[in-house]
Amino acid sequence: MAPAPESPAAQLHRAVSETSRSTTGGILASGRSVEAVHEIVARGAALGDAYMARSPTDPGLLACKKGCSTCCSRPVGTTAPTVLRLAAWLREHRTPDELAEVRRRVAALDDVTHGKMWTPRERPPNPCALLVDGACSVYGVRPFACRAWNAVDVEECKRSMGQDWTALRFDLYQRTTFAAVEDGIKLALGEAGLDGGDLELTAALRVALERPDAGVAWLAGEPVFAGCEAKLPPNQRRHLPLAQ
Repeated sequence: MAPAPESPAAQLHRAVSETSRSTTGGILASGRSVEAVHEIVARGAALGDAYMARSPTDPGLLACKKGCSTCCSRPVGTTAPTVLRLAAWLREHRTPDELAEVRRRVAALDDVTHGKMWTPRERPPNPCALLVDGACSVYGVRPFACRAWNAVDVEECKRSMGQDWTALRFDLYQRTTFAAVEDGIKLALGEAGLDGGDLELTAALRVALERPDAGVAWLAGEPVFAGCEAKLPPNQRRHLPLAQ
């Protein structure tokens, strides 16, 4: 029996992840530095944006608009390169007083959420520490999970915040594209002997902001982000059909 043909989403994921993997591997092969780590994330975001420019989805189908921050109370899983680039961006674009305030907010949220399982019972919704006046203050360098998230209906999105399982209509093209970018980065990191595991954004960002040498230490194989791992229940399932 011939194998079933790949779905369009599977084809998209394979194409994007393979390109992301190759690009990341090439950057690391040229030299391992903190700047190279930042370039990995920047090139990944550019790759995702290039694919999104070809998206067949009508943007009018989505409820995501400026001023809507419902999803910004969800826990975010990401990787060390994204966290390190985000911390560097904050140091470069914030005054010392502003950076101190960011660090205070990140630490305060981490004190509440650190190490908790990602279930509504153990970790109810909490606004992201980087959310300011209802908008993302680091939108241009936000994690790939944030770039991927979208929803057709605001009320469905709100209901999903407090449920272990939910039916949520969304744009599969966008979700697949940015998930594939990060999957490719993870594969290349593993092949290079670097830790590409999922980290909880708040906990990992706290470490990266408190340790200016976090990038150098991570490249050297130190367990810089030990204890910051994402805590998604292994049996958790979500039904996420493509928006029509």
